[in-house]
Amino acid sequence: MIGIIFDLDGTLWNTSSICAEAWNKAISLGNIQKTPLTEDDIARVSGLPFMDCVKNLFPDIGEESLDKIASLIEKYEKQEIETMGGTLYKGVSEYLDTLSVQFPLFVVSNCQHWYLQAFLSMPLNSSRTSRTFRDIFVDSECFGRTQKPKAENITAICQRNSLKDAVYIGDTEGDRLAAMKAGIHFIHVSYGFGHVESTNVLSAASFSKVVEMLRSLHLAPRVAMTIMKAKRN
Repeated sequence: MIGIIFDLDGTLWNTSSICAEAWNKAISLGNIQKTPLTEDDIARVSGLPFMDCVKNLFPDIGEESLDKIASLIEKYEKQEIETMGGTLYKGVSEYLDTLSVQFPLFVVSNCQHWYLQAFLSMPLNSSRTSRTFRDIFVDSECFGRTQKPKAENITAICQRNSLKDAVYIGDTEGDRLAAMKAGIHFIHVSYGFGHVESTNVLSAASFSKVVEMLRSLHLAPRVAMTIMKAKRN
């Protein structure tokens, strides 16, 4: 069985605008002397575990103050994300619904556990409005729950779902390296926040292109996997 595993931020949705507002609210209420953060600032650290994001954007703040601001940030970010949700990339909702009929779908992210649950609770943009993303993803994992690196969480997903082969889809070099370490294939989405250092990698400029690549696995799996193995090596 070939499993399709997705990254979240920069791959399925974008929460940079909402997160920037929440982080700036925390800065203001926490009396932190710092220039307001922008969407680009948030995008720059997207894909890192939460505390790594905080440390990257507040490099000059001491440990005690860092814990305080991190607590405020998570409080307001959680309020905003659970209320507003993120902005899905074009085609994500419709195509995932279709893909779930052809492949088992999974999510592995470095995000907080509540953040992943907020995504999974979002309704699908279809006529069956009672359905959510939780209904089409077989399993999911995140750093916030396990406190383990992405490669280990990918491996855990593969093991507990008995996947003989899998493809990880993400937008950063960290995603590529995690897939490589976990021993699975990788597709880079160039519309996301990051880039990959290797030029020998399959890349998609839109989510529809991702779907096109994945459907080749369904129609001609041996040929498609041979191409992906060549790219990985």
